Amino acid sequence: MKERFLPLATVRKTFGKGGELILKFRPDVPQNIIDQLNKEEPVFIQLDGIPVPFFLTSIAFRGNDQAMVCFENYLSENLAAEWVGKTILYKTREEEPLSGGSLLVGYAFRATTAGEEKRRGTVSGFFDYPGNPCLEL
Repeated sequence: MKERFLPLATVRKTFGKGGELILKFRPDVPQNIIDQLNKEEPVFIQLDGIPVPFFLTSIAFRGNDQAMVCFENYLSENLAAEWVGKTILYKTREEEPLSGGSLLVGYAFRATTAGEEKRRGTVSGFFDYPGNPCLEL
């Protein structure tokens, strides 16, 4: 089975001088996935279309939807600032079943608007709001 990488969080900003970053978790990520974050398993950032692993040297949860983390080898504010705005990905395991709109994450799409303008991209997220499921493109 092909590895799948799903969006976990967005890097919001740097915090402090030691390379700390504030992550905001996506609302569609199950809490058990967030609880499994640790220093032994990497998270990923997609660079040039390739998921690159990053190991955490520290993680401190801040409320239900944020964490302060520090990446290995990025121990200064200047180095860590490179990742602000990036999406943090996690690798799914085969035993984790995907269902509903989450299965669409990672698929490419092409569309034509009413004005005949062509659009293309990748489905990067699914939000299952009651009565209004949404795709992030």
